[in-house]
Amino acid sequence: MPALVVPNRARPSNIPIFESRVPKPEELVVLSKPMLEATVKLGNLLKGCSAKWAIAGDLGEILFGVNVQPDHMTILTTKAGCIEISERLAPLQTEPPKKVQKQIKRNAEVDQKHLPIKIESYTSQFKIDEQRLDVHGDFRIQVGDWGWGDPLDFEPEDVYVVGLRMPVAPLEFKQELYMGLGWIDRVRKINEAMAKRHHKIV
Repeated sequence: MPALVVPNRARPSNIPIFESRVPKPEELVVLSKPMLEATVKLGNLLKGCSAKWAIAGDLGEILFGVNVQPDHMTILTTKAGCIEISERLAPLQTEPPKKVQKQIKRNAEVDQKHLPIKIESYTSQFKIDEQRLDVHGDFRIQVGDWGWGDPLDFEPEDVYVVGLRMPVAPLEFKQELYMGLGWIDRVRKINEAMAKRHHKIV
C-alpha cells in the first residue's frame, strides 16, 4: 500500500517553472537565528542515533531553500525511533511518546473536492532553546474515507547546516506527497527551490 491512498487520482502533467528575476523581500528564504541554533543543537544531540530519522515539515523544506516560515521543528522516524529520540532528549521533553490521531486544518483538494485529512503517529514533544520539536514515529495519512496509507518512508538526503550533516526529508518526496493532496501552492514553492538547486531557472 502506498503512503497516500487517493484512488483514481490523475497526476498533474506539468509543474510551473518560474522565470528568473530578482526576488522580492518577502520571497527571500531565511531561517531565523533561534531556529537555526536549535536545529544545530538538535543535530548534535542526535549524533549516533541508531534509528532512521529526518528533519521534515517546513524546517526540512527551508533547509533546501523552499520559501516557507517554520514555527517549529519536526522529525519523522519510526515508532522505535520516537522512543529512542525521547530517551536521548529526555531532559527536554514536554510530552512523552503516545499514539495520536487528529484531523489537520488544511483539506486535500482532489478532483475539485475538499476532503479532510487525518494523521496518525507515535508523537512526542520537546523544547530546545524555546523552539518546539515534534517527533512523529510511523506517521500515516488518511484522506477522506479512503483508508490509511502506509507509514511514510523515504531515504533522507544529507544537508549541511553550519557544517553539521543533517538527514532531511527529500524535496522529491514532499513534492509527490503534496501533489497527491492537491496542494499545488506548496508544489510550486518546492518546484521553484528545486529549479534553483539544479540551475534550471529559465
